[in-house]
Amino acid sequence: MNTSKKNIISIVWDFDETLSVNDSTTEVVKSLQGTKDGGDFWKLIKSLRGDKKQPEWHHVLASDAPIWMYSLSRLAFQKKVPLNSEFFRKFVLPQVKLHDNVIPFLKKINKLSKKKRFIKANLEIHHFIVSAGLKNLVEQVFPKNLITWTFGCRYTIVYSDTVHKNEPESVPVFCMDETMKTRSIFEIVKGSFGDPNKGVNIRVEKEKLWSPFENIIYIGDGFSDIPALSLVRDRGGIGIAVYDADWTKEKVDTKHKDLRLDKRTDFITAAKYSLSGSLYEYIEARCLQICQRYEAEQSV
Repeated sequence: MNTSKKNIISIVWDFDETLSVNDSTTEVVKSLQGTKDGGDFWKLIKSLRGDKKQPEWHHVLASDAPIWMYSLSRLAFQKKVPLNSEFFRKFVLPQVKLHDNVIPFLKKINKLSKKKRFIKANLEIHHFIVSAGLKNLVEQVFPKNLITWTFGCRYTIVYSDTVHKNEPESVPVFCMDETMKTRSIFEIVKGSFGDPNKGVNIRVEKEKLWSPFENIIYIGDGFSDIPALSLVRDRGGIGIAVYDADWTKEKVDTKHKDLRLDKRTDFITAAKYSLSGSLYEYIEARCLQICQRYEAEQSV
């Protein structure tokens, strides 16, 4: 075993309604529209997506992300607002609320890396966000260096030289959906995130993987997380599903029935971030289990 190589545990989090109480993109809509909720906007998106029943032979639902990103860009253009980090920081960030204790929770998990056992095993812990929300908004929610990388939907801002001179146009350049969440997992495994010289499709030998699948812990709350949960678990990693702590037992059973029956998750628990609660204890135990694996390899 090459003890000079860092061994990485990657804890991959969905964001909206997993770490956050509310939906961050809805907060952008509310800010632009000046409304108390984004219900009308999302009703429009559903109608454009094709929720209204059509004859079976041509009833195919479109992907959500390109539709809402385009619609949101049109709304922003009408308001002459660029969907960039500065706008999000000034007008949206204060409205995005995390579940209680999320930041101390993530920091405490990171501190496991400081334990003697983890140091001896060259083992580090990294947090990632894989969100269908907006990257430039979500990554501002957390203190610097707490999150290694944030994956999410992105715009680039351009200005027309002709008809609408000097008016910002927010052009969608990356749309995150269920499939792209699985691509993000591969980028973490191969260490290609943030490096244009490392293609995600390039084959990497297992011993050279940045964070092998068996070192991935994925946590999400919804339907869009199912492919990522399945991918991680099928390749030896850990999948965790969380739900709103205020839900009744009946609602939890209904929402997560398929996850249980199809064995797409290892653990289902409330999205409660107590430093001594069941979610923390489970993640800590899994990190220790990974550490034990490296200890066993070192002893061979």
